[in-house]
Amino acid sequence: MRRIFLSFFLFVILSFIIWQFLFSPVVTRLVEETVKQELNQYYRTLVRGVYSLLIEDVEALPPNQWSGYIQHRQPQFGYPLAIEPITSLDLPEHDQDLLKHGSIVVVKGGRLFYQRIRSSDQVLTMGPFLDFDVSLRIKAMIWGMLFISYGLMTLIWTMAFWMKLRRISITADAFGRGDLGARVNMSKHSALFPLANSFNNMAEQIQRLIASHKELTRAVSHELRTPISRIRFGLEMLNTSKDAEKMRKNIFEINKDVDELDTLVSELLVYARFDREKPSLDLVELPIVSWLEELTEKAGRTHPDIQLQCCLSEKFQQYKVLLDPHYMSRALNNLIQNAMKYAAHHVKIRCEEKGSDILIHVDDDGPGIPELDRERIFEPFIRLDSSRSRETGGQGLGLTIVRQIITWHDGRVFASKSPLGGARFTLCCRKTVKAGKQADDEKKTMT
Repeated sequence: MRRIFLSFFLFVILSFIIWQFLFSPVVTRLVEETVKQELNQYYRTLVRGVYSLLIEDVEALPPNQWSGYIQHRQPQFGYPLAIEPITSLDLPEHDQDLLKHGSIVVVKGGRLFYQRIRSSDQVLTMGPFLDFDVSLRIKAMIWGMLFISYGLMTLIWTMAFWMKLRRISITADAFGRGDLGARVNMSKHSALFPLANSFNNMAEQIQRLIASHKELTRAVSHELRTPISRIRFGLEMLNTSKDAEKMRKNIFEINKDVDELDTLVSELLVYARFDREKPSLDLVELPIVSWLEELTEKAGRTHPDIQLQCCLSEKFQQYKVLLDPHYMSRALNNLIQNAMKYAAHHVKIRCEEKGSDILIHVDDDGPGIPELDRERIFEPFIRLDSSRSRETGGQGLGLTIVRQIITWHDGRVFASKSPLGGARFTLCCRKTVKAGKQADDEKKTMT
């Protein structure tokens, strides 16, 4: 705290000294130049009455007695009085014209005044006025009081600031010792709230990553055990089997298990990368109909026994959606592949307009999803069926990746009951430009 106090106190005092001795005179000079006419008029008003009385008394006397009269009155004034010839004054031409016309001339910023005695070439001078000079002792007292008052205010501010910093430091130490739930509680009106909030966000992210890492480690060990066990069993069968046909079948099964391991490792790498960082999205506007039809055509080749249809009404021909084609296509393809894996005969893709969003529905006629499990299925390594077969088991990461991609797009994905009797997965995409309207505007511009 001492270092913060000294640095802040010295900064405040140094700023005050720089202002007092460097900027203050400059500002004062600028202000005086700006309001010079108003100030001069103010000074004339102050001395007009004195000038009027003195000149009236002087003019009642013969000219050769004017100087004696002024010297006689001098003790009654706290500043010099004198009568001088107008020709002895070194004044600009403008001020000389003012004197000749009987006006009071203000010089030296209101410390010296001239006025011509009527019907003569003599000028009554008042001043120069002396500035009030504060003694060194008083100046020292003033500066001492300034140092003490600024020091007290700085100390009060520093103590409050240090207590908040200390709170962040204690929380950071606790977090470093393993208390991953440690967070900084601080008012939103505090100057250190952005720092505390950044720390809390960092701690939340680290806690989530550590929990995800533990979950990933646990799940990986569990997921790898089944195919490895099958491979080991197949190898033992190869060693004991003498039948060539059984050996070929065992080799085929081992190859399928290796493919499953390869797919699992690939999905794990994708999940780990997506969970760790958000990629830079290349958002573009795509016509929704052509995009969905292209995805449907590609996905339909993987399950020729399932009837995959893209059922879109005519009005969606005019709409575009804002998305990253690579990642969003992957997310939607995961949903389509998931639906085709569990569907009995049909999978349909439909669209629905809702406000500024386009809802993309993927429906199947499979067994469906129980209502209590419709949110849980988006968690990693969650599979509702107990099967571990290569046909329907999967890795339990596809829907998790879908949700992560949709989150990057500030959208959402959810499951519900399909009109076909099975499951419905819905993606929310941002609707942007009406393609037809944009084309019409372009035609109008060209014409």
